[in-house]
Amino acid sequence: MSKRLFSVIAVAGLMVSLSVLAGCKQEVPPSQQAATVTAPVKATAAADEVAKVVFVGKQNACDCTRKRVEASWAALQEALGTPTRVPVGRLRVDTEGSKVDPYRKQRPMVALPAIYFVDGENVVLELLQGEVTKQQIVAALKSKRSAP
Repeated sequence: MSKRLFSVIAVAGLMVSLSVLAGCKQEVPPSQQAATVTAPVKATAAADEVAKVVFVGKQNACDCTRKRVEASWAALQEALGTPTRVPVGRLRVDTEGSKVDPYRKQRPMVALPAIYFVDGENVVLELLQGEVTKQQIVAALKSKRSAP
């Protein structure tokens, strides 16, 4: 592939990433803001086991992004069951960027929501992006074992 074509593709990808992450700056009413749910991570989880899931959305998002985030959050809840099989943390890229950075540095996201499957040492094992289904989440959990 020529350097010029590669540069054009890289710039186009960056523009898409920035537009997805930037959204339209529409404010979310406090009544529609979800609380962050976190739980401690088992320190004994094996390196190839999913010890926790980190769901990354956006506090201030346009309607289309908010709908994707809500649909994916519902799919995640359904896939994990009640009680959840693994702890789930919910972060927002626009208001909790420093908490998202350790995951984003390991596997950059280009679409929201982003669902990081993480082992007991905070290493990202898998990443799903954009609106996802229960089946996609179950498949990601099966590809890496879930800690009991």
